[in-house]
Amino acid sequence: MTYWDTFENGRRKQLECVLAEVYNAEQAILVNCGMSAIAVALGSCKVKTGTRLLVGRARYFETSGLIERYLRPIGAEVHEVDIGQPNALTEALESFRPEVVLLETVANMPSVDPVRDIAKWSTCSSAPIFIIDNSVQSVLTHWFDLLDFPERLLVVESGTKYLTNDAMCGVIYGAQDLIEDARHFARDTGQFLQARALSYLDPAVIRLLPLRMATHSRNVRAFAAELTHCSVPALRLTTLDKKVCDDNADVFVNGVGSLLYLEIGDCDGPLYRQILKEWRLRARSLGDAVVPDVRAGFGWVKSSARVYETAQLNRTDAPSYLRISIGLEGVEAMKASAQCLAEAVRQFSPGGQ
Repeated sequence: MTYWDTFENGRRKQLECVLAEVYNAEQAILVNCGMSAIAVALGSCKVKTGTRLLVGRARYFETSGLIERYLRPIGAEVHEVDIGQPNALTEALESFRPEVVLLETVANMPSVDPVRDIAKWSTCSSAPIFIIDNSVQSVLTHWFDLLDFPERLLVVESGTKYLTNDAMCGVIYGAQDLIEDARHFARDTGQFLQARALSYLDPAVIRLLPLRMATHSRNVRAFAAELTHCSVPALRLTTLDKKVCDDNADVFVNGVGSLLYLEIGDCDGPLYRQILKEWRLRARSLGDAVVPDVRAGFGWVKSSARVYETAQLNRTDAPSYLRISIGLEGVEAMKASAQCLAEAVRQFSPGGQ
């Protein structure tokens, strides 16, 4: 038995089987990072000259880079759609007739009705392959339970967010035929998760992922409820399920991930930073409130926050806002922190009183 047989193949296969089991998918693949998962999924769909690819207009800048620097130049027909607009996805599916559709939930799902629109087109004879980035929700949203066409569905996520927090990791979920194509592409392009990184994943911890995600979601609810109770007129709070309705309620039936978005009156970037600084100072002085870290990313064990400014966003027409990643702290500490944030907003925002 070689090292490859005993560790690389055996360990990888064990972890992939547990991931597929927890997510209720046929199979799973571990790759180097979330962006690798997107690249491998697109590559396995053989996106090439003439391929009609439908993407959301709001997306990660790395995804935009992949599309603009590599897919458009080889002749892929890329059509962008503002998925936040009512019926935009349905109209694009009908008029463009894509062969592959890529949706990134962190940018699109708070304002799109994916279940109705995607399910409607899954029954068409020319239905595309859908690639859904589920990094925000992870195991809270089981797309294979919601959409009954696994043979044309790949779900990808950045495992760095909730699975490891320590090492880069990406996961692709799908049915056997699609996953086999993805596995070949990942192997041929050197994008399998490497041996040392496999050590950061543990089957027992993976099986606890539903509990972890439920805790994130519980804390989001508690923080949002307390902030709403504080009645700050200038503050507009958004959770992922803000525009939930009867058609898409199942997407969020198990929870709402770890993210909150705060827009505050007519605040600009510098004022948001001032509010974030004051929030941290107040929480620290209180002693029993969560003091958020200032860092990029989301899904951390400890709550964090970051200011996103219009001038530095992927979309120049997007507003500045404060994005909060709610961690696994106690509920009372989360509520106390929400009160500190409300006080900071009242102090600095225009009309905050």
